[in-house]
Amino acid sequence: MKQKEYATVLNWNYVIFSVVFIAVMTFLVLYAPNIREFDGNVLHSIRLALSPYPSYIPVFISEFGGINQHLLWPQIAACSVLVSHRKFLKAFLLVVFVEGTYFLAGLLKNYVCRTRPEGCSYSGFSFPSIHASVIMCFLGILIYLVNRYVSNSFWRNFLIILFGVWILLVCISRLWLGVHFPVDVIAGAVFGFMMVNLYIILIRALGN
Repeated sequence: MKQKEYATVLNWNYVIFSVVFIAVMTFLVLYAPNIREFDGNVLHSIRLALSPYPSYIPVFISEFGGINQHLLWPQIAACSVLVSHRKFLKAFLLVVFVEGTYFLAGLLKNYVCRTRPEGCSYSGFSFPSIHASVIMCFLGILIYLVNRYVSNSFWRNFLIILFGVWILLVCISRLWLGVHFPVDVIAGAVFGFMMVNLYIILIRALGN
């Protein structure tokens, strides 16, 4: 019981850290104009380092799984597995939190109204990256579920590493394509991380 309580406190600490971090990043983007120049220089360096590689790589990584379509098929696949194991509440909350991440990150994006990097042809605003938020939320929750329920150590470690690497690749792909500044991607990932911890807290509170 004490170990469970400690874990919950740790999750709440992660949530608090995430909220503070996102608030600071939002403040800097809104009221510290010099951050755009710094952000732009970092983005330029990243894209220059990755420029020798084919451009279809980040496009494939960024769009794999249909993030723009709310990860429809990955969500269906994950929920099907959970439902087959009678984890109905976890499946339902997975959808709620992923869709909630889309909605809340979108609200923040439309509040901040940060323009995308120069030369980007994508529509919409830049901060935070919804791709980074959603992939972190979805795969972060799957990492939690895999770590808890997959008993085979090989498959548990394999899936955790696979999901973790894919989160990182999606975040890098957004910079590679030049559609977000680094601060946008980092803030988006932290936003998704916050949602993962809220999911875990709620699951524990409901006794699952």
